Amino acid sequence: MELLNDIKNVFLPEFIITLFALLALILSFSLKKEHQNLIFFTSVAGVIFALYSLMLMGVSIEQQGFYESFVSNNFTAAFRVIILIGTGFTLFLSKDYIASFGKSIGEFYFLLLTATLGGMILCGANDLVAVFIGLETLSISSFALCGYTKSDILSNEAALKYLIFGAVASAIMLYGFSFLYGITGETNFTFIASFIQNYNFNSLLMIAFLMILAGFGFKISAVPFQAWTPDVYQGAPIPVAAYLSVVSKTAGFAALIRFVDIIFVESTLFAITLGVIAVITMTVGNLMALDQQNIRRLLAYSSIAHAGYILLGLAIMTNDGITAIIFYLITYLFMNFGVWAGIELFALATGKDNIDDLNGLAYKHRYFAFGLVICILSLAGIPITAGFFSKFYLFKAVISAGYEYTPLLVIALINTVVAIFYYMRVIKAIYVMPDEEVRSADIFRISFPVRLVMLISVVGALILGIFASPFIEKAKTVNISGIETILP
Repeated sequence: MELLNDIKNVFLPEFIITLFALLALILSFSLKKEHQNLIFFTSVAGVIFALYSLMLMGVSIEQQGFYESFVSNNFTAAFRVIILIGTGFTLFLSKDYIASFGKSIGEFYFLLLTATLGGMILCGANDLVAVFIGLETLSISSFALCGYTKSDILSNEAALKYLIFGAVASAIMLYGFSFLYGITGETNFTFIASFIQNYNFNSLLMIAFLMILAGFGFKISAVPFQAWTPDVYQGAPIPVAAYLSVVSKTAGFAALIRFVDIIFVESTLFAITLGVIAVITMTVGNLMALDQQNIRRLLAYSSIAHAGYILLGLAIMTNDGITAIIFYLITYLFMNFGVWAGIELFALATGKDNIDDLNGLAYKHRYFAFGLVICILSLAGIPITAGFFSKFYLFKAVISAGYEYTPLLVIALINTVVAIFYYMRVIKAIYVMPDEEVRSADIFRISFPVRLVMLISVVGALILGIFASPFIEKAKTVNISGIETILP
């Protein structure tokens, strides 16, 4: 009975995703190849039911389950919604892309839903064991998804690199967990926090934190744990790269925010560490993106830079900073998936993914090119898009945190200007007059699933920009835990 109550009140969305993941696996074995398209609709239904279940749970009141190892409140609900919407986008991007490989597609959807389950567990994990289970469920499924196109050398390379880096990061993180458990004798976040409040800070605790941060840093592509990102984004199937850039990153940030807020909230040294990592991450990402010719690698470094901006909101350790992170991730969901939808469509039609290959796109697909440009401008932070207001509110939160954070703000502003240059290179290529070969090429068909993702992304990037205030106010109501929010 207690287990059923935990599922109903705390774990219902995750339970639904688990059921539909198993259903997708069963259907992949039982359906004939020509009927396997049914698995796509089954997976989409699972995501929709999971989203609907969040509305039924009453997340305004925090509830804990499974021996207090998992927490459900409006903070976890916000991140679960981002993850589920991102999974839905990935499913639509995958429909034509995966079908083109001419083999069983059920295993792909099973792995995708399993990865989503791991990400959702990370959002509400309140125990070191739960964090590790969620992280490994997400990571192992992602390893397999990266290498799904087995005949592609780049895909195999991406999967191998992701596996090696991920295994090392997990091992380091687990070692940090063991230090923390050895110091406190507890695995529950709340009990660890209570112990540390009366514990004299020492080098062992700092080592434990840095090891744990390494594991989270790998998941969010923070420097110096970002080396895998460009190769994986270039070699993995495009829907998987899009998934990793948004959904996987969101799950990592959700777990990191809860961990830092509940356990290490009062340490200035931790705030400084996060601030330094944030500015180095955004700087490395933007500088490396300037010289990229492959648009998928450019988006990889762009993703690293955005991770730096988001980390800045955590480094200042204020409630406004957390609000800025949540709003930033919501806007990043739409603008980033919009760009990836454009890349997938172009790659499927032409087999190319270099920036110069986009020359003349606006002259053959005017509306599609316009939507792609809107999403790119939002990533660059140009008014009146959602990306502008997400950065604006983040920088405002940094200013409000105190004058000591001014150097971080200055570096972030410089990085924002630098980023405009490489985003404008892509827009310039789209509107460059095409040569004769491009002019004579056939106009490629825009599939409905990709068109739908692009349309929703463009609308989201514009609405979240024009009407940003209501969404920001809603994000302010989110509390990380029922214990104590970060700072008044």
